[in-house]
Amino acid sequence: MLSRVADGMFWLNRYMERTDGMLLTLNTSYILSFDKEISDFQGYRPLLEYYTNLSQDKIHSIQYDNTYVLKYIICDNQNDNSVKNLVIKARENARGSQDKITKELWEHINSMYHYMNSPDLPKKLETTDALKVITKLNKDLLLYNGILQVTMPRGLGWCFSSIGKHIERCLQTISMTQAYFAPINYNLEGEEDLIYWRRLLLSLSGYELYLKSYSNISHNRKVVHQVIFNKDFAHSVIYTLELINTYLDSLFKDNDMSEARTLKNQFGRLKSYVAFTDYHHLTNQELEEVLRNTKNQLTQFSIDFSKLFFSYT
Repeated sequence: MLSRVADGMFWLNRYMERTDGMLLTLNTSYILSFDKEISDFQGYRPLLEYYTNLSQDKIHSIQYDNTYVLKYIICDNQNDNSVKNLVIKARENARGSQDKITKELWEHINSMYHYMNSPDLPKKLETTDALKVITKLNKDLLLYNGILQVTMPRGLGWCFSSIGKHIERCLQTISMTQAYFAPINYNLEGEEDLIYWRRLLLSLSGYELYLKSYSNISHNRKVVHQVIFNKDFAHSVIYTLELINTYLDSLFKDNDMSEARTLKNQFGRLKSYVAFTDYHHLTNQELEEVLRNTKNQLTQFSIDFSKLFFSYT
């Protein structure tokens, strides 16, 4: 029974974190799409490449199409990663874990579920109400995180849900960072201006922190510091890895299984790989390798973690 409940908590928070990150990226691209003075060579491409399985040809044809992208990302039944389908999956996992989540959390997830299934939602996305819809959904995710933080007991369910959340957040940060560094060949000494990096930073809720923490010149290397190595930034790679490690310690403190020790060591090597990377002497090639290797290792860890805890018949 623990496996089923743990599985539900892990995926509930992971689906909601994916929804949150996707909506932040969508909101950023949608609002900036109206600024015709800014040259935008990517449009919705980073969003579509990471969160959908669309072909490159299809992405190329719709990457500037506001209405199509909004409807596809928010409420398309055929898109497994649409907000609608993610909320449905989250609700299913919440239902299976109802004895472990609070009444307030269940009611909020249920409210989001009914809103996403309202028949007039697709039509609203074709009108000037589209921004209101995106804003409401972003606020709903903020409220979800607040309810989760304030009402949930800090037991095993909390550990599993937090690990799922931060695996998802870390993968999102890495993928979004790759989407903006790949077009400039991971050039750390380049002269891309703040307008170029604003989309990435807004998508990761880090724009305001960046403006307060870093000077206004030579952005490329400083952006890398914030999104990968800044331990005070809640969406940075190192911050999320540190939190995952903390919750793994809680799960494994009374577990002497050799599989558990192997998994803990596996994650420890991953965290150390990032923590001991020399940011100050990081080269363009090393940046590309760090992002790729960290993403691959974290994905493999997630698979191995699921096999250990959620393999039930």
